[in-house]
Amino acid sequence: MVYPLLLLISLIISSIAIPILQNFGIKKHLCDDPTGDVLKVHKKPIPYLGGIGIFLGLSSGLITARLFHQVSGLQAAGIIIGSIIILFLGFWDDLKWKKNSHPLIKLLCQFIAGFLIIFILLEIGVNFHFSINPILGALISAFYIVGAMNAINMQDGLDGIAGGVVGISLIAFSLLSFLSNNTFALILSLSLLGGVIGFLLYNWHPASIFMGDNGSHFLGFSLAVLAIMFTGHPIYNFPKFIGPVLIIGLPVLDTTWAIIRRTIQGKSPFQGDRGHLYDRLHQKGLSVQKTALICCSIQAIIVSIGFLLSA
Repeated sequence: MVYPLLLLISLIISSIAIPILQNFGIKKHLCDDPTGDVLKVHKKPIPYLGGIGIFLGLSSGLITARLFHQVSGLQAAGIIIGSIIILFLGFWDDLKWKKNSHPLIKLLCQFIAGFLIIFILLEIGVNFHFSINPILGALISAFYIVGAMNAINMQDGLDGIAGGVVGISLIAFSLLSFLSNNTFALILSLSLLGGVIGFLLYNWHPASIFMGDNGSHFLGFSLAVLAIMFTGHPIYNFPKFIGPVLIIGLPVLDTTWAIIRRTIQGKSPFQGDRGHLYDRLHQKGLSVQKTALICCSIQAIIVSIGFLLSA
């Protein structure tokens, strides 16, 4: 079968690309510099180009699947083009938004990118089963994409956590794709999973590279696409409406609580803080590795519930 090959190729390409991107980031000063930022945990500049390595892993998997005639050229090109749009959006965040732009401008740009992605998804044959109204379906899908991008971004605060929880979600989406005989979703899930594993080899504490906002946006977009593929109608099939959201899992729940918490405290929902679950665990004296393992364990439980509802 070609499917294990996709996972292996994407893992190899990602793990080879990451050290190259790491050196390039250091030379070109494309690093997350913690100087003057009280929210930063790391002590020295670390390259934030890991998202590109994951993307290269995904692309290699899709190209391999195309060579074996498992996906159409339109499907492969659609996902790759959509990913590039989101990566550039994330790079703008890495380079400019934090210093020069209002958070609402960021949110607006995310929704614009989300709607562009929706048109691409429609062109490559992704159906929105959760709505019989195409306009409403497009709005919900844009919300999924923007919400997932920000949810994964908020989990990228300690080494290994964002990549770890996304990897667990991708395992569940891979199993769900296999059981439902959804070839395209299976290829997408496995190609992403290989890229994420290759990245985690270098992002587990102590991390030598970060995924950056480009990577967190890209992974959030990718999980949203997979969730959209499996989301059922909220009235006729509520378990399959909520199940894919739970497969994304902890990032969704933690982000929802962060918005509620900040609003109650009179803060902007866009204002960063150190009140996430992983922050609280780390503040209690747990090491970064133990904190990441606990978060991944919680993610596994939530994802399992989502998988059972969706299967």
